[in-house]
Amino acid sequence: MTAAGKAAPLLLVSLCLAGLAANVSGRTLEPLVTIISAEFAIGVSVAALLTSAYALPFALGQPILGPIGDLYGKIKLLRISLWALTAALFLSALSPTFEALAIARFLAGLAAGGVVPSCMATIGDSYPPERRQVAISMFVTMGLLAQIFATSASGLVGEAFGWRVVLFASALFGLAGALAATFGLKAQSRNADVKFSVAAAADNYRSVFRNPKAALCYATVFLEGVALFGLLPYIGAILSAQGAGGAAEAGIVIGAMGVGGLVYISLVAVLLRRFNRRHFMAAGGIIMMSGPLAMAFSAPWQASAVAFGVTGFGFMLLHNSIQTEAVDLAPGARQSAYSLHALSFFSGQAAGPPIFAGLLAALGSAAALTSSALMLALTGVIIAILFARLERPA
Repeated sequence: MTAAGKAAPLLLVSLCLAGLAANVSGRTLEPLVTIISAEFAIGVSVAALLTSAYALPFALGQPILGPIGDLYGKIKLLRISLWALTAALFLSALSPTFEALAIARFLAGLAAGGVVPSCMATIGDSYPPERRQVAISMFVTMGLLAQIFATSASGLVGEAFGWRVVLFASALFGLAGALAATFGLKAQSRNADVKFSVAAAADNYRSVFRNPKAALCYATVFLEGVALFGLLPYIGAILSAQGAGGAAEAGIVIGAMGVGGLVYISLVAVLLRRFNRRHFMAAGGIIMMSGPLAMAFSAPWQASAVAFGVTGFGFMLLHNSIQTEAVDLAPGARQSAYSLHALSFFSGQAAGPPIFAGLLAALGSAAALTSSALMLALTGVIIAILFARLERPA
């Protein structure tokens, strides 16, 4: 194990706090879409673009942030990103207009783009392969806790006190993560003469794509982002149209995905002794159908929450397997490899809301949700088959 691995308890706690900050900032706005649209007198589909306003810069910054982390140090990039994220979140809470809020969310997404990839790459450097998936799962737990508590609370708090209070609270999580990274992590020593260059970045990315699994990893998470996360900003509006609830219920339904993820975390070590990652991928895609299908059939919001909990379990089966593959695509360029993972995943999340809005307009909510469910199932099954073929002995 590396020196970082010997300091695993403090290392992992600090990284988990950093990941919590980033995940809270990204997940709190989805249940608030209907509240924000009402305050600024705009359509729900326009307010839902705040999700894209965060996800798109997160994705587009990755080709630059990845090589910067590999060249200058992942911890240094992590600290700078967290402090910038904290500032952007406070600006979001104080935004006087929808346009100002969109700009602040754009800046928050750009800053958050340096957080989770840096954390994941550091875990990849610090844990041997046999312990890596469990360590990644523990880190991902922080994101799931953010999804459970931050998402559920954001709908309830937003209805009671307004969306600004929610965003102010997310800024405090950002501050906690920034302090943890500043005082709890030791920056790696780097050659002071190293300089960023396009050629160096291109070399890192070429090393990633020499691994034939790279394209499969990145295609999978892009499709996850489109098919699952594209529909989340519309859950409140769909529940309202079905007479089943509003922002508070939407927050609970979305947050239930995190509960399913925590069930996965508690079982992953046992499951890995009985099944391999290809089994996880195929089963995960099929299981993820549960939540969208429950809403497609106008289930009560409580039943939809349970179904989205099952979806969260399936999501982790597939996504955590892909995460583990991604951090090992190119050991000498881990941050570049995982930054491409984040680029793909958040590009899918940015493209998802407008795509789902088009499906809603053209097909109605039931058919749009069913389409998302089928896309998730096909993604998991097909990607498992393709991975198995790559690993089959010649």
